[in-house]
Amino acid sequence: MFDVFTEEIEVLVKDGIANLYWFREDLRKAWLRSGISPTVCDLLLAKKREDGSNLSKRELMDGLYLQFRQSDFDRRLESSRNFVRILIEHKSFVPQQEKHRIEIAERSSLKLKEILRQQKKEQEGKDALRAKALRAQKESYDFRLTRLRERFDQILKLDRQKRGYELEKFFGELMGLSGIPVEEPFRIMGEQIDGAIKYDGHYYLLELKWIEKKVDGREMGSFYLKIEGKMDARGIFVSMNGFSKELLASLPRGKEFKAILLDGTHLMNVICGVYTFQNLLEHAISEASLRGEIYCSHNI
Repeated sequence: MFDVFTEEIEVLVKDGIANLYWFREDLRKAWLRSGISPTVCDLLLAKKREDGSNLSKRELMDGLYLQFRQSDFDRRLESSRNFVRILIEHKSFVPQQEKHRIEIAERSSLKLKEILRQQKKEQEGKDALRAKALRAQKESYDFRLTRLRERFDQILKLDRQKRGYELEKFFGELMGLSGIPVEEPFRIMGEQIDGAIKYDGHYYLLELKWIEKKVDGREMGSFYLKIEGKMDARGIFVSMNGFSKELLASLPRGKEFKAILLDGTHLMNVICGVYTFQNLLEHAISEASLRGEIYCSHNI
């Protein structure tokens, strides 16, 4: 059904309804069925021309739409849709008296049906294009993700030092695929920052570690100092081999440490398509914000 009523559609509705009903009381009943209040119906039907004669049904429809423009848009839209429904669902266009121009209502009905068919066809075309674009986007994402997964397999074969260096570049490529702005690694006042991402209006400083042992309190303390002192900064610490039990047991809950901890399992789930990095971030942020858990579970 129409969401936008053009001038052409409004004229068709006025002409159609005005000529569908020969008797004024039938027009009143149609108005009431279409959601027009009894007060408005009686007010308009009581109006007279200057010579004291009754308004024509077409003039009454003009008056009704003038009334519509002073009222709530949704109510006007609902009543107009009901008028269209009356016209397009009407089956038998038989004149009730000799002067009854029922053929005008029939032409309005046919024209409204044609406009609806055309709008439906156009909407189906738009929906098809949108679906095609979404499929292409998904296919592109899946293809690029497969390439990233292949590249990750190559990184796994490198020695420890090269592997850590390649992780920085790989993470940047993953952010590019995820549509998340990323800052290159940089150094300030003796601090080495492994880069940053911007998500939902916040910057997250990155710490990327791929070392043999699990990250412990010393490395986490260093990262904490990097975050502190930077306006509204947050952090994401990715340790491919995870975090020590001692560190996890001592993690602050809540306000003291504005960071999210991720490990290799989190990253592998993203690379393997279990969930997107955006899904992971939303899950991690909600766990940290609502429950104070800065090291979120792997199941989303």
